[in-house]
Amino acid sequence: MRKWFVRKFVQTTIPILHIGKGYLILNRFLKYQLKDNFFQPVNYVESSVSHDEKSKKLDVLLNTQGSREIRQIIYGNSQLQIPIKSIFTYLFQELTSPFYILQYFSVLLWIAEGFIIFAIVLLSFSFLACIINYYLMRRSRVQLQQLATIQQSVTLKDNSIIQGSDLVVGDLFYVYDNQQLNCDSILISGDVMVNEATLTGESIPVPKQSITELTNEISQNTLFEGTKVIQVSQYQQNIALVIRTGYSSVRGQYFRNVIFPPPPSRQFYLQACKFLVILGLIILTIFTLLYLTQYQFMNYSSKLIIIRYLDVVTWIVPPALPIFFSLAQAISLLRLKSEDIMGSNPIKAEEAGKIDTICFDKTGTLSTLGLQAHDYYPQNDEILGIMACCHHLVIVKDELMGDPLELEMFKKTNWDISFDDQKYFQVTNQLKTFKIIRIFEFSSQLQMMSVVAHNINDDSYTLFIKGSPEKLIQMSANQLNNTIQEQLQIKTFNGLRVIGLGYKALLPDQINLDRNVLENQINFSGIFTLENSLKKDTSHVIEELLDSNLDIRVISGDNALTTTHCAFESKIIENKSNTLIIDYDQSTDSLLIQDLRQQIPSSSRSSCDGKPGSQYNFILTQLDAIYNSDCNYAITGNLWSVLMQNKVNEVSMNQSSDIQQYNQLKQIDEIDQKSIECLNKVVRKTKIFSRMKPHQKKEIVQYLQNQLNKYVMMVGDGANDCSAIAESLVGVSFSSSDASYTSPFSNRSDSIKCVISILLQGRATKRIIIELFQYLVLISVLKFAGTALLQFQGMNFGDFQYIFMNYMSSVPVLILMTLSSKSDKLTTSKPNDDVFAIPNQLQFYNIFIFTSLGCIILSAIVMQHSEQPIPSPIETYTREGPLNSVMMLANQYYNMLICIILYQSHPFKSNVSYLIQAKFYQNYPLTIWILGCLLIAIVTNFSNPSRGWLSIVNINDEIFDHSDLIVFSVIICTSVLCQICQITMQKLFPTIKPIQK
Repeated sequence: MRKWFVRKFVQTTIPILHIGKGYLILNRFLKYQLKDNFFQPVNYVESSVSHDEKSKKLDVLLNTQGSREIRQIIYGNSQLQIPIKSIFTYLFQELTSPFYILQYFSVLLWIAEGFIIFAIVLLSFSFLACIINYYLMRRSRVQLQQLATIQQSVTLKDNSIIQGSDLVVGDLFYVYDNQQLNCDSILISGDVMVNEATLTGESIPVPKQSITELTNEISQNTLFEGTKVIQVSQYQQNIALVIRTGYSSVRGQYFRNVIFPPPPSRQFYLQACKFLVILGLIILTIFTLLYLTQYQFMNYSSKLIIIRYLDVVTWIVPPALPIFFSLAQAISLLRLKSEDIMGSNPIKAEEAGKIDTICFDKTGTLSTLGLQAHDYYPQNDEILGIMACCHHLVIVKDELMGDPLELEMFKKTNWDISFDDQKYFQVTNQLKTFKIIRIFEFSSQLQMMSVVAHNINDDSYTLFIKGSPEKLIQMSANQLNNTIQEQLQIKTFNGLRVIGLGYKALLPDQINLDRNVLENQINFSGIFTLENSLKKDTSHVIEELLDSNLDIRVISGDNALTTTHCAFESKIIENKSNTLIIDYDQSTDSLLIQDLRQQIPSSSRSSCDGKPGSQYNFILTQLDAIYNSDCNYAITGNLWSVLMQNKVNEVSMNQSSDIQQYNQLKQIDEIDQKSIECLNKVVRKTKIFSRMKPHQKKEIVQYLQNQLNKYVMMVGDGANDCSAIAESLVGVSFSSSDASYTSPFSNRSDSIKCVISILLQGRATKRIIIELFQYLVLISVLKFAGTALLQFQGMNFGDFQYIFMNYMSSVPVLILMTLSSKSDKLTTSKPNDDVFAIPNQLQFYNIFIFTSLGCIILSAIVMQHSEQPIPSPIETYTREGPLNSVMMLANQYYNMLICIILYQSHPFKSNVSYLIQAKFYQNYPLTIWILGCLLIAIVTNFSNPSRGWLSIVNINDEIFDHSDLIVFSVIICTSVLCQICQITMQKLFPTIKPIQK
């Protein structure tokens, strides 16, 4: 299997360079090397690479004297070249696709039947659509190229000057103020302050330190591509080593994800293809029966019979179908753009109509990004000292800058800070002076940051630390004060952002130890709290989403109690006191259940018996025991991590006999099945996910979609939740960073009301596409029915008649249908896009039967009361006569009436007609066009002078007096009956799908 994959991978990629026994393979702009039968990215540092291998690569890059040309061949340069196909390449690829090959087949059939003008128009229309698509694609790629390009000069360590785009892996270059970085690089000398707004969306200074050792966490030493340098150290040279370039860089990956988005769901289109195949078989059966009962006795030439059989494909599979689907999706993005919602993937505009579950990030999404200092506890000088020292604020252009949380915390202390003649800073008050000599930056994995401070007054050293209270309590060497514990519970229960504070006394010979050695056995001292208020319209929007029966959840990295309070304030849950917070303590294998229904929130701890294989069983038993309680669930990242572990590994497989192995495997299967059922129940009931790391947010979205079959929208600020946004069916970002490009939708405003607009537009687009499909297939089947009936008198439609029916009449209707605007209110249902669902089938065949019945009745009247000479043998079709005229008039009427019958405004679109939907006209162009075409059909029907342009004869003279009135009456009667049946079926079998939580 592995060798087969290797072969298939190589076959779909391009070998770049032969190196020893291996090749460099290019796949979607990334280079891979075959190693141990696996393709691995050719990058300097990746999380999958071992620590020793990283160290070896660092030594090679630092000490190599190899040619830049060789390194450029292996790694590539720093230029992000967005691929833009030439028009000739694009046309060749498009015009040789299966879609266009089907059109060529249709054109050959039309030419064979003598419809040369129609064939030319068909090709011209398709070619024009292809040119328009190329223009739109090129414009989008040019805009992307402008965003990706960074132009500047860079000075290498050997003092040579090159363009930033020419940097390659292994280059050493100087870092200066106001420089925008062209690549990912490691700072090997100096200290730098950068603005990572292009990555995170937060315009705050981020300190970067020179690397002293290679660890798994090097983000604090890495200068990422696209970020801007705002300040460099004045006391030493600032030199960086290039480690990733082009699409291998973090920023390059964002652009790569835009160019190669995840494959969309094709369920509707696959069902549509199956439906067309079935319909084609039905039509072929009907045509075969007509041939056996009628056509074979009319002496048709074999050529015409064969062509008619082949022609069924062109009637049943409308070649223009994908064009109008793309048009509907593109117009949806334009409508959202008018509301300042930017969309990058047109297909997602349609898929938004399937959403039934929405996951919100907390900070920056439900709540504001801004924080306001609230209080600290206990209120003593020790806590103030920790707050004054434990941060990494900087001075930029005489302004104190840094993380908003740290700014608020320091301002609360009223201490003074100085940056003169020192690496970091010095803080003082009336009694003490601390000089910061080392800073360990905040790590999302560790959930903390710390500093080593020198007390100038007594020449002592202390490690000051801040982070999540749970993490610091876990590391604490002292017993937690009960008063602090109560304050922690109360503050978090009231929704405040809580930061734990601690310290550790150090000896002079300890200050240079590794971080992992220093950050343990600390003294937990107290807490600092901040307020993070909701956005103004959060609760109103959430309430509207809940009223539409959507499943709303919050996934946050914050404390469980704080997140629960946010969920309550935003009305995701009705009562925060009726909540169970479920956590897991991995150090003691204990399940912690915090019951907020008590007046003073308290926790209960249950531990497993420690036997092999009992841990997971214990968790399942405990969760099952509390499942039926009528309360909300809030689970933490610790519990989620345990729940997602591999259950099979916990069962010993050291049995020797076959029977024992069988029983052991059976036990594994039972445990696995039980865990899946329990997980499903827990996740269904859980509305609050707290202390979730970025990869866990992604796992939750994956679980909801893959295991619970939910259609998930992830809404976040585009930073820590970037992977979850990319994983969801539809993602929405509020960030203006480059990372937000990976999100299908991004909103420049702060309001989450954009979610409602995207859902409304998605449902409208989904409904429009369903109607486009049904309308285009129905009018194609109607033309086939008309053609089949014309065969009874050796007739067919004329060249111009086909052009009029296909392009001058129907195409504008299809285009104008895509202009239908969305409804202004969410409902508890979404469009039913299951092509084989009974309501959709009834709707389609209802129209098919009544319109075909109308054509059959009219053809029977014409053939009974008119005499049309039929040549024998029939080598060519007659294209003018009473039957031809009546069928042409019927097609004119039905083409417009089918649209009116199909058009379903409520509840997803604005209404088209006052008469039909009891509201005023909304899609004015479509309404005007339909009325105009119906007026033309009526005038053509009743006025002799206006019939010549469509080659329609005077049917009153050819059939009998008032034949035109009979034609009009039959069409109107069948249409009214069809509409009545349609309304009745809509009530009995609505073509909407109720949203179920």
